[in-house]
Amino acid sequence: MQNSKKKSIKINIFLVILLISMFILIRAENKNPDMMINPRSSQKSSAYYVDTTGLATDVYVSGDIAYVACFQSGLAGINISDPLNPGMPGYQDTPGDAIDVYVSGDIAYVACAGAFTYFPGLAIINSSFWGMPVYEETNDQNYGVHVSGGYAYMACFESGLAIINISDPTNPGTPFYEDTAGNALDVYVSGDYAYMACYGVGLAIIDISDPTNPGTPVYEYTTGFPKGVHVSGDYAYIAIDEWGLAIIDISDPTNPGTPVYEDTTGSAVDVYVSGDYAYVADGDSGLAVIDISDPTNPGTPVYEETSEGANGVYVNGDYAYVACGNPGLAIIDISELTNPGTPGGAIPFGNFFLIFTGFSVIGLIFAKKHQIFRKSR
Repeated sequence: MQNSKKKSIKINIFLVILLISMFILIRAENKNPDMMINPRSSQKSSAYYVDTTGLATDVYVSGDIAYVACFQSGLAGINISDPLNPGMPGYQDTPGDAIDVYVSGDIAYVACAGAFTYFPGLAIINSSFWGMPVYEETNDQNYGVHVSGGYAYMACFESGLAIINISDPTNPGTPFYEDTAGNALDVYVSGDYAYMACYGVGLAIIDISDPTNPGTPVYEYTTGFPKGVHVSGDYAYIAIDEWGLAIIDISDPTNPGTPVYEDTTGSAVDVYVSGDYAYVADGDSGLAVIDISDPTNPGTPVYEETSEGANGVYVNGDYAYVACGNPGLAIIDISELTNPGTPGGAIPFGNFFLIFTGFSVIGLIFAKKHQIFRKSR
C-alpha cells in the first residue's frame, strides 16, 4: 500500500512538471512567430489593390511613384511612399493605347499600340508636371520599350526592333527598324545588345553598339511563345506563356546557350529579376516567384494569387508591383515569399516536443487510470 501511494505521488508530480513545461513552450511559441509553420506554396491573395481605369498592362517604379500603363486610359501615376497605403491614381492620356512603360529621370516613355485608335508609337511624358505627351508614331503596334543611352528601343511587333533617338525628349527622331523573325513583344537592353522576346521564335539578340546601324539578329529558339524578357548578369530570363520561365546563357551574346525551363501553372507574360529570384507575372496564377540562385537549376515556383490575371511586374525593395488588368495595381509583400520559413508539412522542434509531451501526459493518465482500475478489482 505504501509503495503504491509513493508511485501515485511520483506520477502526480511528473504530470504537473509536464503540464508546466507545455504551458511555458506554448507561451514561447506564441512570442516567436518565426517558429510558426508558414507554407506559402499556394494561398489566397494578400495583395493590396489600387483600382485604375483602363486595363493595367505594365508597371514601372521610380522613386515614390508607380507608373502604370492603363491601355485606353493612358498612363497612371500612383504614390507608393507608403506601399500599404498607396495614393489615388492620377492620369495622363496617350494618343495610342498604353501597353508598356519605362521611366528615366523625370520622363516616362510609353509604348503604345492602336487597338481602339490606330495611333501606335512612343509617348514621352514629363512626369514632373504631367504635361501633354510628345508623340512619335511607329509603323506597327508597340508592346515593349526600354531606354538606354539617348535611345528608346521598342518591340514593334511585325517590324521587329524600332529605335528612336530621344536625346532631346521634346523632339524625338524618326524611328528606324531592324526586322526580326517572329513578332516582337518585348525588349531589354543590356550593354551593347538588345534582347527581344519574339512570338513564335524565341530570343533575338541584336548588336546595338551603333544604334543607327544595328546588327543582324542572332536567335535562340524556344518552345512556346515568348512574351517578356529581362536580363540579369549572364542570363536572359524569358516569360514564355504556358511553358513558364526560360533561362538562356548569354555570356556570349553571339552564341547563346540552350534554354533551361521552369514550368509555371499559369501563362507567363512578364518577368522581373531581383537578386536570387525571378518574379513572373503568370496570368491567372498571379505572381510566381522562382529561386534562380543557380540559373541552370531553378527552384519550384512559389505563388501569390491576384484577383485577376497578372500582366506585368516590377520589384522594388520588399514589394512586387503587379499590373492586373481590371483591378489595376496589386502591391504584394514579397519578404515572406522569398523567405517562407518552415516548409509546409515540417514540424518545428517546439511543436514536436509539445506533441510528444501531450502524448506522454495522455499515456500517464491512462496508466494511472489503469492502475486505479486494477486496484478496484
